[in-house]
Amino acid sequence: MDNTVSATKELTALLASLDALGPTALSSCPGWTAHHLAAHIAGNYEEVRSHVEAFGNGQPLARTRTWEEREEPLRRLDYVALLARIESEAARTSAVTDAVLEEEPGAQLTWTGRTVPVSGFLTHMRSEDALHRWDLVGDDDTSHALLGQQDLLAHAVTFIGQPLLRRGCAAGAAAHPFTGRVRTPDRDDLILVAHDGDARVAIGPQEGPGDIVGDAAARLLLLWGRKPTPFSRLRGTSDEETVTALQALLVGY
Repeated sequence: MDNTVSATKELTALLASLDALGPTALSSCPGWTAHHLAAHIAGNYEEVRSHVEAFGNGQPLARTRTWEEREEPLRRLDYVALLARIESEAARTSAVTDAVLEEEPGAQLTWTGRTVPVSGFLTHMRSEDALHRWDLVGDDDTSHALLGQQDLLAHAVTFIGQPLLRRGCAAGAAAHPFTGRVRTPDRDDLILVAHDGDARVAIGPQEGPGDIVGDAAARLLLLWGRKPTPFSRLRGTSDEETVTALQALLVGY
């Protein structure tokens, strides 16, 4: 990696796991091996870098490529070359993002049809790295530490937000109105509000009882539609109807 750019702890942990497990290791993503997952990560860095770089050159991109468009050519790479590609793209992404923010701290651009702050992309990739490492190795001490960071939860809510609820809404989980709180002790609540087939997510102070309670890492995994182990790390602590509705809504992309 470019010595002028330090890898995040999330990227360092992901690359170490990818290297140790090898390309044929299966993941929690159906049909995906470590090789598929590495292509996904490399493609994400490449796409973010392309958008930020184009914005910095005064020619912002209007369209974000699909996952398949990004990943299909990357899947053809040798695994060792693919891991090196992740490193190089991560370094370039960090460098171009820092350069844009130095010139325009409040810069925003179009990403997946939404307007997002450029300042959110590096946290976004930290979140992607931590989450997809979990897809490979599951719940261990490193996953607990990385996924338990409150800024990654806040990022998922503010930078991604509604897309995380789209599948659940499409399946009818928001057909009946409810407000639910997913709680981690000593942290602000994750608040879900469903109404007329749509839903909203926010973070706010604890009020009243929580509906699902668990540790911080388990809560982030739930928001992303994952199931931490042991499953009892998350507990339904209110009425069955609300707990069931929350689980139906939080099924991820």
